[in-house]
Amino acid sequence: MDLRRINDWTLLTGSSIEIRQQGSPVCSGYVDAVTEDGTILWLRPPAQNRRLFEKGEFYEAWAREDRTGFHYEVTKGLGHQNEWKPASKESSSVIHPT
Repeated sequence: MDLRRINDWTLLTGSSIEIRQQGSPVCSGYVDAVTEDGTILWLRPPAQNRRLFEKGEFYEAWAREDRTGFHYEVTKGLGHQNEWKPASKESSSVIHPT
């Protein structure tokens, strides 16, 4: 399975991910914690101390997960073939009239 960019970091706690910055791999490991707003995460690389990464510094989280509940939907309009985000509970295929 390919790595997919995850835009919503709030769902990544406990996931195995790769951190990239401007397309280049920086670090990989398990997500130890994420702030409530999903702008900062702490990653625990193998045999190293945990590291902090901020979205504001152009870090991206890329994941390959098969866990139950860890589903993805295509991020529309961002122009990158592999950009995905976890599906939210609020998303639905029902169209409501306006």
